[in-house]
Amino acid sequence: MLHRPTLQDFIEDELLRAPLALNPVIDAVQERWRLRSPGRSRDDAQADRTLQYHRDDVVARALRALRQSAMADLQRIGDRAGSTPLSPFPARRELSLIGEDDVAADIEVARCVETIKVHAETELRELLTYTSALADDLNVSRDTNPFRPELYVRALWDGVSALPLSRLAQANFLREAAQPLAKALRLTYASATSRLEDQGVVPAVYRTIIHPAGTGWGAQMPRFTPPDKLGELRDSVAVTAQSTRTASVLAASAGTPAYAWSAAPPAVTADPRLVELLSRLFDTLCNDNGLSADVVTLLHRLQPTMNRVALQDTSLLEDYDHPAWHFIDHLAYQMALCAPAERLRLLTLCRNLVDHLAGIDLPDRERFDWAIDRLAAAHRQALQQAIAATAPVVARMQHKARGGTTTTSPVPLDIATFDTIPAGVETLDEAPLFDPATETPGTPGDHWRIYLQGDWRWVQLLWRDDSNEVWLMREPAAERHWALRVHGIERLRQEGLAHPLRMRSLVRRAAAKVKRSL
Repeated sequence: MLHRPTLQDFIEDELLRAPLALNPVIDAVQERWRLRSPGRSRDDAQADRTLQYHRDDVVARALRALRQSAMADLQRIGDRAGSTPLSPFPARRELSLIGEDDVAADIEVARCVETIKVHAETELRELLTYTSALADDLNVSRDTNPFRPELYVRALWDGVSALPLSRLAQANFLREAAQPLAKALRLTYASATSRLEDQGVVPAVYRTIIHPAGTGWGAQMPRFTPPDKLGELRDSVAVTAQSTRTASVLAASAGTPAYAWSAAPPAVTADPRLVELLSRLFDTLCNDNGLSADVVTLLHRLQPTMNRVALQDTSLLEDYDHPAWHFIDHLAYQMALCAPAERLRLLTLCRNLVDHLAGIDLPDRERFDWAIDRLAAAHRQALQQAIAATAPVVARMQHKARGGTTTTSPVPLDIATFDTIPAGVETLDEAPLFDPATETPGTPGDHWRIYLQGDWRWVQLLWRDDSNEVWLMREPAAERHWALRVHGIERLRQEGLAHPLRMRSLVRRAAAKVKRSL
């Protein structure tokens, strides 16, 4: 009888075989470097010999980083956290200025990861069914592969970054290594699948997802197409017995017992189509996987209030610009991006606002606008506190700028402890790229999604220098701040690796899903 392996057995077995995937990649890059120099500095003149001399160190460091990331994944899967994977790199409590070479390295890391995902798509999908079985995730609800492409690339980059070469040459290594590593990992993933199958592991059930062409890491494609006006859906929603039942529930929530309709009709008769549409919209909103549990709970508490508003104000379901919908957008947006240390205070405010609206017989537009203003005031206060906390760092950066010096040396920074950013980033949208000729980019408080040092990060702009050349941004999830040159951000933006964020209209998203389900 075959011994059924565990996920830890699989990790240990694959770590022993990892050098078989890494060594051919180093050989391929070294051969290419013999033909041409990877950089322009004097240290890069003999880059192929340097790589040959330090290859054991590169492999050792890469294996150490790969083991660390795999074990972190094992702990995450065991705890069933289901959130952001732990980074294989230790958090650094320091502030460094990210220069052009660092940005070039980030771009090459992203390209290398995408190359592997494209070439080994089938093997990755097949291996995922087996690792999900090892993790008892029979529905393949999360990625349980501890040797995902991004983890392999980050581990290899950790090894290469120790080479006595320029940053440009190190980034060139990843560029040259992309194709060889993709071929090596494709074979590695296929071999791992075969071994697990031979060991008697039964793969979990999965659904194949086929992405349309051009959906790579730099693609910008809409995922939902809402109707032009919310009222267009009303005529498309069928009137069923379910809508009649929902109308009774809505009437009860509005303070009119359903059984009294036959004796004393209310002043306003609910349109069954309107009632059904509102019910479907809220069901879709509450089932949105991008919303955190706290936001969903607030929506459930707000729904009866929205029902009463819909009975008296038909414009709620005519267009997307009713203040009630904007209030939901502001609530979800701020809950998604607030710092963990601020989350409890913001959640308390949101509950109080929802309860206040529920206590009013018929909240009008002005009352929802007032609630939005309260959320905006809380956001401004949190931003001012975050800026004030970084005042010593800003003063030091201003001093360096006045002295005309530019450095990438660490700047000591005492940062308060943060937790992981909570669920809810799906309530955000990536804003169109700004036009420097017509817009002024870089307003303190702006949020960005940006790819830095091998990870997608959610950051907030706190400060920029007078010449708008350097930005100071905070990332609560990693307990650190970032100082980035605007030229570097522009280059990442051009590569599709940096996006300014804007508030997403949740009702538009819900309307698009309802439209698609009809």
